[in-house]
Amino acid sequence: MKWIGNRISYQQHDGFFTMIITSKTEDWKMIAMIVWVIIWLGCGSIIFYFLLFTNELKTQHIYFYTFLGFWFYFLYKILRAIIWRKFGQEFIRIDDDRFSIKKSIWGYGNAKTFLTKNINNFKIQLLKNNSFSKVFNDSFWIVGQGTIIVDVLGKEYNFGAQVSKENGQKAAKILNLKINKIKSAS
Repeated sequence: MKWIGNRISYQQHDGFFTMIITSKTEDWKMIAMIVWVIIWLGCGSIIFYFLLFTNELKTQHIYFYTFLGFWFYFLYKILRAIIWRKFGQEFIRIDDDRFSIKKSIWGYGNAKTFLTKNINNFKIQLLKNNSFSKVFNDSFWIVGQGTIIVDVLGKEYNFGAQVSKENGQKAAKILNLKINKIKSAS
């Protein structure tokens, strides 16, 4: 098994090629997200307590129920990010006639499958370094969008969540070589 950086591994097997992109992050970032969740749960618990067991918030109950709606949404988003960072992977598999991408947590997930002959190329999503979308996509507290783009019959699909530009270029180069080799053989 060969590595690109510390998150991308790839291997040529008998009859197929695989690449795995893990979603691991530094320990301090995981600790920061877990601390954030604990504090967030504490804040929500206090609001729940005052809404259900006291009369303090009865005159403002619409505001606080709305607040709890947003609170649940952001709790879901951060728990999803923590689970993705801890257990998430993207599996790429190329064989003679199929190319598939599977974004999975604990092995569960749906694979997008394409015919190998329909794939045009792989490239990197170019974003300006100081743009809002680049900064937000690279934030560790979200799952993020893919930085590697596959062009399938003119339609683009992304994968490789938060892969660095350098590692993404290396991965795209290897994937292009594998696809071109399969296309030339058939």
